[in-house]
Amino acid sequence: MSWLAVTLALYRKAFGRAAELTVANWPVLATVFVYASAMSVSAVLGSMLGILGGFLVSFVWAACAGSFLYLVEMMVRTARVSLADFQRSFGVYLWDVVGVTFLLWVFFAVVTPALATLPRGRALMLCLELAIFVFFNAVPELIYLGRCSSLELLSESYAFISENWIEWFPATLAMGVLVYAVGMLPLAGALAWLRTAVVALLIYFAMVVRGLLFVELHGTSRRGRAFRHRMGG
Repeated sequence: MSWLAVTLALYRKAFGRAAELTVANWPVLATVFVYASAMSVSAVLGSMLGILGGFLVSFVWAACAGSFLYLVEMMVRTARVSLADFQRSFGVYLWDVVGVTFLLWVFFAVVTPALATLPRGRALMLCLELAIFVFFNAVPELIYLGRCSSLELLSESYAFISENWIEWFPATLAMGVLVYAVGMLPLAGALAWLRTAVVALLIYFAMVVRGLLFVELHGTSRRGRAFRHRMGG
């Protein structure tokens, strides 16, 4: 059985299940408006507090990102999200998100000035940013499914992507293009709010697909997945 047939079957399973979970949990789209409001308020307050304001905005962003990942986890693991899940979500992965973003901030704080002195520094920086996007792409899933330390999150993501990039990125990029295309629709008024709601659901859908794909791919081999597919798994 070809790799392509196995991968397409994996996609059908993940996309179909993710669609069911997203439709069943459609009220989660409201959380996107909560996150946007929290970020807007923190930005206003942060502008009044100088350097402390920058930390405040970063902290609120990390809390919102952690909350979002926790709700995605609930959809992947338990198939449902409740108000109680949302209420406790902000602190669950807060420090995991803070740890990863801090490591990346330190890295760029050191590397960016060094590359700026080179003749092709900008091109090198773009290549570096692309490499980070590629090899650390599975960090969100590892935060809520892998339970690793900050450094382990980065190394585990590198190992996962190195092993599964050809299965991981077609679906990931296709969903990213879809979210971007819907978000760029030239709508106004009530239709703009509808567009935002649809984008919110699509983002959750995309992240649930990624979570389900991660579960299927992590710790398995192409040969093992092909055998499982032949057995009807």
